[in-house]
Amino acid sequence: MLRFIVRFRSLRAVAPLRAVARLFDRFTKPAGGTPERRVHDSAWSEERELPRPAIVQPDTILGNCCNRRAAPVALPVLRSICALAAAATLLILFPLRVNAAESTVPLNSRLEAILKKELPQNCAVSVLVADLDTGRILMEKNPHLPLIPASTLKVVTSAATLQALKPEFVFITEVFADRGRGSSVRNIFLRGGGDPYLVSEELYALTRGLRDRGLQEIRGSIVVDDSYFIPSLPLDENEKLGYRSYHAPYSALSLNFNSIKILVLPASRAGKKAKILADPASEYATVRGDVKTIDGDQPAQLTIRKESAPDDREVVVVDGQIGVDAAIKGRYVNVAAPSLYLGEVFKEFLLREGIKVAGQVVRGKTPASAEPYYEFPSRPLGMIVYGLNKFSNNFIAEQICMTLGAKVYGAPGTREKGLSVIRKHLLACGVDEGEFSLSEASGLSRNNRLSASALTRVLTAADEDFTYGPEFKASLGVAGVDGTLKEKFTDTGARRRLRAKTGTLRGVNALAGYGVSRDGIRFVFAVIVNSLDKGVGFLNHADKIAREILDVPLGKQ
Repeated sequence: MLRFIVRFRSLRAVAPLRAVARLFDRFTKPAGGTPERRVHDSAWSEERELPRPAIVQPDTILGNCCNRRAAPVALPVLRSICALAAAATLLILFPLRVNAAESTVPLNSRLEAILKKELPQNCAVSVLVADLDTGRILMEKNPHLPLIPASTLKVVTSAATLQALKPEFVFITEVFADRGRGSSVRNIFLRGGGDPYLVSEELYALTRGLRDRGLQEIRGSIVVDDSYFIPSLPLDENEKLGYRSYHAPYSALSLNFNSIKILVLPASRAGKKAKILADPASEYATVRGDVKTIDGDQPAQLTIRKESAPDDREVVVVDGQIGVDAAIKGRYVNVAAPSLYLGEVFKEFLLREGIKVAGQVVRGKTPASAEPYYEFPSRPLGMIVYGLNKFSNNFIAEQICMTLGAKVYGAPGTREKGLSVIRKHLLACGVDEGEFSLSEASGLSRNNRLSASALTRVLTAADEDFTYGPEFKASLGVAGVDGTLKEKFTDTGARRRLRAKTGTLRGVNALAGYGVSRDGIRFVFAVIVNSLDKGVGFLNHADKIAREILDVPLGKQ
């Protein structure tokens, strides 16, 4: 009877079952001791030590219900009655979660047919599909196998951050001043709080706030303070770190995802040089190059490189050609010194607002003697996570990871501190330590590992927690409608039936989230596919598997 109970396959009702199992032991174990035992939870392939229950003699419990002399004959019968009564109680308490007749996953034959159709032999796969309302596992294939998750790792990063900090949390960028005299201050100190969504429009709003407070003159310097984080670079084994925006460094004081937009405009006629601009313009980066305008409408073909300049500034060099009738070309390049970049753009905005700045932008820490002057809050975390998951923004994922570490373990925030919090969230969701390994928070690294069961446990926990679940679910892409799923699942049979996070690297394709089956069953799922071949390009096998699962009537078993 004990084995029957603990082998119930469910994402949820495991703890009550184990409690009843311990009750069985009290009634059914013979006198003289209880051997050490390990109970196997077949839903998650976890072996866990159960505490040894106190040894209580059955005849002591039964008291006067039986004659002590009759115990050798009556006890086996009474033990059976107790076991049956407890099983009946379970069926009453958990009618939707217990199906005694089910010894195997009901729809695995359908899943095997789907995998045979859509999955090449040279691929590893981890799949789990479960009923979101009952927790019953409906399909699985290697559910506990940890594979490279790519950006589906953002499911875990965003859920852990929302759970710990809550959706209303805001990042604060602080402004301090010293030796103020009315509308004039000596130095301005800009101290970052890790805001990952501080863009030009918001920095301009911060500048307007200072003007409205009465600031008219800065007699000294603008000091940028990024000490809230220990600076970090992306972990990317796929390619060498370069100028692309997805390789932007992380910083407590960041602007525009630490990227500059380079614009190339064709000249009025062929043979002339195209115009090259930086947006936003500032003294941080100098742009130069030689882009020729040619006949026709050929799109811009550009080569971009960066060079160092004095005082940690940069030069962006752009070469190539563009058709005279071609559209304006925009390319994003990252910045090497984020706080200086923000400080120089901030200075430009101050000058535009008529605020005089006598000194330069320099790095430094805010002294204890400086007085608070102004605070600028970010948009709420729930809105930031919306941008993170809808558009799979690596920069936001890493910024909130380091903020999470600073908030939980104290400043300065580091990647490892944040990952420690994320690991604890996985464990709190019931994920076994052998089913995950984290190197960074965005999914860019090929050293990350997650299983399908780990992802579905995190998704299930978010669904059950009203304090952050609604914002989390709203951040996922909607099939055929928005985010990274806008161009996927666009047929009428699939559109709007999935809310999920995609994951893509060379040789990796993954998808995890929530769905509604053809017959109206709400389900949670994760599909991770890794190619075993080297040098493979981009895959779409996980997408195809998920699309086939959508056609399965999950209620018919």
